[in-house]
Amino acid sequence: MPAPKFRRPFSVTLFLLLLLAAFVQIPAARAQGLPGATKKADITVFGGFDRSNPDFGAQRNNGVVLGADYTRYFGWRIAPSLEVRATRTTGYEMDQSTFLGGLRLKTDFRRFHPYGDFLVGGTKITFHFPFNPHYVTDSATAYSGGGGVDVDVYRNFQVKVDYQQQFENFGPNGTRPNNADFTLSPTHFSVGVVYRIPFRDHKRQDYKSNGKSD
Repeated sequence: MPAPKFRRPFSVTLFLLLLLAAFVQIPAARAQGLPGATKKADITVFGGFDRSNPDFGAQRNNGVVLGADYTRYFGWRIAPSLEVRATRTTGYEMDQSTFLGGLRLKTDFRRFHPYGDFLVGGTKITFHFPFNPHYVTDSATAYSGGGGVDVDVYRNFQVKVDYQQQFENFGPNGTRPNNADFTLSPTHFSVGVVYRIPFRDHKRQDYKSNGKSD
């Protein structure tokens, strides 16, 4: 297993997380701080177009990405989320399906919500022109690191720009000299739409139910 390939997704994730952590000491603006003080959690769903470099052959793959995030607010500048996402891409030489889940960390700057994530899951590849007639499909554990930004556009809708790099080790299968591990490090760039499922603010609702108003 080539060590440099294994470190690449982790280095991208580490850089993004350190960048987000640098803003912990920046005081939140009052307009941003008030909602965060009463908001408990958010659920968002997203989908979009995915353009990938599968790290196999000269072609690029196109596809879709779908996912969801559960974000919990603790009054911190950085909010942790649990994320799941599924990606399906097709190309001239191979198709790939991946399902991932893991940790996302995000922060807020007015309309902009940058984040970094580290995800783990499984992936399956299918060759259109297999170089070995007995090796048409394969599956492996996939590690992904990356990040992006969600931008508020209208009410509960946001635009998402996202970049991920994965590492996949399919193990020895007779396709490499000396039966070395067959590894891929695909990259994914996607653009899409995020929808935040609206929830009523509990504290504000209790305040109104007591017969008080703003």
